Amino acid sequence: MHIIGIIAEFNPFHNGHTYMLEEARRRSGADAVIVVMSGDFVQRGTPAILNKYTRAEMALRSGADLILELPVAAAAGSAQRFAEGAAALLDGLGIVDELWFGSEEGQTSLMQKAASFFCTEASAASDARVPQIYSDFRTQLKELLSSGISYPAARMQALMACFPEDADNLRQLLSSPNNILGLEYCIALQKRNSTIIPRTLQRKGAGFHEETLEEKNFLSSASAIRKVLWSSESSRLPDSILPQVPPHAASVLSDCAENGFAFLQENDFSDMLIYQLWKETAESLSGYLDVSSDLADRILRFRPEYRDFSSFAELLKNKSMTRSQIDRALLHILLGITGADLEQALHPAYARILGFRKEKAEILSHIKKAGGLQTMSGADFLNSPAYRRDLFASTLYETVRAKKAGSPFLHECSRRLLLV
Repeated sequence: MHIIGIIAEFNPFHNGHTYMLEEARRRSGADAVIVVMSGDFVQRGTPAILNKYTRAEMALRSGADLILELPVAAAAGSAQRFAEGAAALLDGLGIVDELWFGSEEGQTSLMQKAASFFCTEASAASDARVPQIYSDFRTQLKELLSSGISYPAARMQALMACFPEDADNLRQLLSSPNNILGLEYCIALQKRNSTIIPRTLQRKGAGFHEETLEEKNFLSSASAIRKVLWSSESSRLPDSILPQVPPHAASVLSDCAENGFAFLQENDFSDMLIYQLWKETAESLSGYLDVSSDLADRILRFRPEYRDFSSFAELLKNKSMTRSQIDRALLHILLGITGADLEQALHPAYARILGFRKEKAEILSHIKKAGGLQTMSGADFLNSPAYRRDLFASTLYETVRAKKAGSPFLHECSRRLLLV
């Protein structure tokens, strides 16, 4: 059985995702597609616009065969941690042959070259006899970071300095969000010595951060679709969204709009965040993932000026930390995510199933036969510390959703496995 993997957020599911699933299946000749999907919080450091079960249903009805949940510590982490956590899940299953992802680059040769460099540089960090190019890279990186620029920008400039012949191509590679994520997938697989082969499709349609709907080819970005959904005050799905998503997803979104399934964003968690921040000290803040002592000091200094999640993140932003990095740090404080939680997410002991297509149930037998990660669903592993962190995140998300929508609270433990 030829099985491929895809890593996604589906925030929300749209036509570009349908293209990805269909083309990856067609080009690979796959018998099944397994998706590792973020849960209720996503890599930007914000809540998903819809809960994980709703987004998983859209994907299952639009081409995915099995949906696994990416633990929140990885899902709401940097591109590197997001990629490492998802790659660990796919590789741990023991049955995935290829990882497919979208990119602006459209091919993996340069990604693989850069990934090989980063992996070798990291493994040789403690060896004084490493080739000069790695020493040059570290020196450049250290100098750039000390100048106050962000790590992603510093890494790009340091790598370009080491490979001047590829400088223009590397600049393009490391300046595009999907390319960067693709590079991190390649790095994650190489670090694991995985047999999974990375494959990429050139991204079509609007840019990753484009916030205007595409009215010609209807391949709008998730950012543009979210913007319209957030701004809508009607109980009906906006007409402009209908051509941007596949029929099954449109049906689910329409039901959500009509039945009060609120479209969440970070400011819906503003009161919860400031309550948590007022409880913290500089020492306790530094215990959370991605919260440096400098950021902890700034949080305490600006805390009296807090108005909401979004404006506070903007207030904390400086030249060494991007807005997404600030959002992630604040989310880690809200959810209580620490370095220990991240380690558990990057070394999973199980794979949590959100749903699967009934005719592809044999995938689970293949995983069991391969001796891969134990697959679980429902609340049958509540004693796991790793799951308790995910459970808390989902409970918090559902609490806010239920209040905003004025609808009943649905506890995570009462949810049924999605079967499509």
